[in-house]
Amino acid sequence: MAVCRMTYFVEFPLLSKKALEFALFKTFAIPTISKVLAATRQFSPPNVTKRYDDTHIIVEELLLSHVDSPRGSLALRRLNFIHSHYNISNGDYLYTLSTFILEPKRFASRFGYRNWTKKETTANFVMWRSIGIRMGIKDIPETVEEMERFSLQYEADNMVYAHSNRRVGDATLDLLLSIVPACLRGTARFIVYCVLEERLIDAMGYPRLPCWFISMMTGILHLCLGTFVGWFLPPRPLTWSTERISMEVEDKEEEKEREKVHKLRYSEYKPESYPNGYRMDGVGYAPIGQLGTAFGGDIPCPFLSSFSNNKKED
Repeated sequence: MAVCRMTYFVEFPLLSKKALEFALFKTFAIPTISKVLAATRQFSPPNVTKRYDDTHIIVEELLLSHVDSPRGSLALRRLNFIHSHYNISNGDYLYTLSTFILEPKRFASRFGYRNWTKKETTANFVMWRSIGIRMGIKDIPETVEEMERFSLQYEADNMVYAHSNRRVGDATLDLLLSIVPACLRGTARFIVYCVLEERLIDAMGYPRLPCWFISMMTGILHLCLGTFVGWFLPPRPLTWSTERISMEVEDKEEEKEREKVHKLRYSEYKPESYPNGYRMDGVGYAPIGQLGTAFGGDIPCPFLSSFSNNKKED
């Protein structure tokens, strides 16, 4: 966990955040996934902001806390509970997991000031694989290379155009580009298209752009996010970590409600959907006040003992 926190929040804070957003965006190009998402009506204008905040909260909680810790387990239990309301195939679960494993490393290679090290790649794979095991996902590959082969084959077999792909993708893009001045949003949207692979572009129903324009824009992105950072910015100290959720917890509160909810204390992060704070049992579009099981079925907990023994080292 220490390696992953360093990679995501100190070494590549902006790229990691955008890579995880892109990872989720890629799943929208799988019709069996986008149809489930569209049916929830969470991507209409009043709801899409909350869904984004919910996703960000759960993902960042899992990145900051070991999945077997009290805090990480609560986030995972809420995630499992939310997913239990929908009929999602194991293949779709596994493909979604693969995007979280692969895209941050790919983004660093494409736009970062350096590639991920083997240690960072392995740590990221082990972390997300352990989360997948506790979600009840079956047949998870045992290496990054096997996961990449599975992901590419799944895209070749399943990433095709559907109206639901475009509907969910447009709603998400509109939200992500809402921070851009209105006069520049059209240009920003074309820059996003430059980042997408051809198969993804076709599956979303977006226009293919000229090769020269794609090369120019990706080159500019690498110049700004990679070359400039690598040559002109000093190494980031740990105090510059971009963790936006405070890791402080009131001991009495945790002891009192550990099995039910986990109330967070805030530093800077107060998402628009939760201006007064949030509780893990209220995150997501599911009945409030309920948490699911720690695992998605009768699954053993293979990392718990080793985590307990090495907890202080992290």
